[in-house]
Amino acid sequence: MDEFSRDVRSIRLPRWGQVAANPGVVPWLVFDEEGRAVEPVRRYLIDFVARYNRPGSVRSYAFDLLRW
Repeated sequence: MDEFSRDVRSIRLPRWGQVAANPGVVPWLVFDEEGRAVEPVRRYLIDFVARYNRPGSVRSYAFDLLRW
């Protein structure tokens, strides 16, 4: 490795929430640090599910929205 490479394992991003499975209509939701569903994201994912997107796609979008 050259002098400009970096160890990506040392990068630490702040954590403020999580994506978790949900037993309701929306199979995956984004939860805040207090364990509550993030309401604007929940509403978006409800619409996303209503458009017949698969659970794996819902999960991917939930993680994207968490990072965003």
